[in-house]
Amino acid sequence: MTELQESRHKSARIVARERPELLMFCGAVALIGHIVPLITIVWADIATGNHDFIADSISDLARGPHRYIMDVGFYAAAGGLMALAIGCAHAHLGRTGWSLGILTLSLCALVEVMLGLWDAFGATANGDGMSVHTQLSFGLAPLYVAGPIFMASAVGELNRYLRWSFWAAAFIWLVFAALFKLTPTNMDGIFEKIAFAGTYLWTLPLSWVLWVRGYERSHRLTSD
Repeated sequence: MTELQESRHKSARIVARERPELLMFCGAVALIGHIVPLITIVWADIATGNHDFIADSISDLARGPHRYIMDVGFYAAAGGLMALAIGCAHAHLGRTGWSLGILTLSLCALVEVMLGLWDAFGATANGDGMSVHTQLSFGLAPLYVAGPIFMASAVGELNRYLRWSFWAAAFIWLVFAALFKLTPTNMDGIFEKIAFAGTYLWTLPLSWVLWVRGYERSHRLTSD
């Protein structure tokens, strides 16, 4: 092997190696990005003082003079989802399904940002009377079903319970998001919140997988 070939070989190994600090950073940002929305929901509920947990939706908290509170939650969620996408792209654990899951996470992040922006700038209704904010929320429906299903097989190689958690996330979101859209407005809010909670069975374990993977590799490098 010539000196140039040896140099290229070493460079390829360096490029291919997972960076533990990036994985830990993405995992930590993702965890924070999913905790902040929970805080903003409670904060906005206290600030408005008239939120009906059963009847009102999360988006109802993003209206009025205190809407900036929930905007923070939307942007934090988007940041967490994008961190997951970056971390999962760096530590590619699967094949086509994993790649599709990364794309789904990126699209979820984009929609979350747009939800916050359209809430802040005004929900302009089209001729059918449906606001842009509502149309964007419909866009999340297939993404939160497809994402965990795409990634369930690969993550199941790490832990079979994670596979079931990802499938449960897709099932809970599908069922309760549908109930949110189909039930009367005096009780649809609780179904939306259950659907939202179900997504955490996908995103929180994925955040933890990235952080633990980075942590273990950082200590392996230190020991070597």
